[in-house]
Amino acid sequence: MSHAILFTGHMIDKSDRPTPRFPASKEAAAASAIRAALRKVMIEAGSDPLKGIAAAACGGDILFHEACRELKIPSELFLGIPVDAFRQTSVAFAGPGWITRYDQLTKALPVHILMPNATADAPDLVWEEANQWMLDTALAGGGTKMTLIALWDGKKGDGLGGAEHMVRVASAHQAMVEIIDVLRL
Repeated sequence: MSHAILFTGHMIDKSDRPTPRFPASKEAAAASAIRAALRKVMIEAGSDPLKGIAAAACGGDILFHEACRELKIPSELFLGIPVDAFRQTSVAFAGPGWITRYDQLTKALPVHILMPNATADAPDLVWEEANQWMLDTALAGGGTKMTLIALWDGKKGDGLGGAEHMVRVASAHQAMVEIIDVLRL
């Protein structure tokens, strides 16, 4: 049976974010911390095959998938809305470099879409539903066959869904939870 590695984490801060949470200056440190967390999971999972699950927003999600590729861990993209709409809502603001990385991942990895007819104007509820969908997928083998890696500041998010929700639900299912404190990077 495979061991699921679910990732949740902050997006790179928008330029107008009043209180910095994940500024672009922390990208390299975050990438290194995600790789270290994945290596730890690889050791703990032993001979169980691994499967990475995450969305693909600029910031933590993309860094997670890139680290999985580097470490030869198969991963899959779980998007609440279609690829183009997701790019518009969760990637484009961070600039062309992030768009290129996102596009490379959407071409190279399996992509699952929760609401294939949704647009970039989908209600905020879609993000919580997408988180629950990823959690349900990752927990299919039971909490002991899942690790959640969270690049998180330990605070409630800006809207529905988010890292706080994922950490709470994964913990309730006795999944292993690895928190990378973005404020300490």
